[in-house]
Amino acid sequence: MEFVSPKCRPKFSKYVGVQEWKNAIFLMMNIAYGNSYANTFIDMESRMQVTYYLSEKTKADAPIIQKLVKFSRSHVEAEGREATSVHLFCRPAPESVKLANLEHSDYVYCGRLRFLKNDLSRCPIEFLFELADYAALKDSPDFHSLLNLLKE
Repeated sequence: MEFVSPKCRPKFSKYVGVQEWKNAIFLMMNIAYGNSYANTFIDMESRMQVTYYLSEKTKADAPIIQKLVKFSRSHVEAEGREATSVHLFCRPAPESVKLANLEHSDYVYCGRLRFLKNDLSRCPIEFLFELADYAALKDSPDFHSLLNLLKE
């Protein structure tokens, strides 16, 4: 994230897992050893989907939810020409670093997201996205290390 904000280190709430920008939203997601979290990747062979749940404390009328819903609507209507883009960053969950004997828990950039659906009636609120950059990402060793963590 220092790349997008070279003058200062961006801050975000680790409990919400969202960093808002003027024209982008960064979603921060933990990947758990053995896939014990609800946030996960769904392998669709030639494409990859991701479920993303916000904090249980985040309500449907929260500004970030409204911004994500607006992104969702504009994405569907404009087929990718929306003013706001959503990007995903994933890392091994802190407790998974020890369990999987990993050296670090750095975030891995997983690319842009395409909206598929959401469920605002759930608690926590659920979003389903597709990795727009999966073709380039699927050969990344860092991305594969995240996927391998889910299989443990």
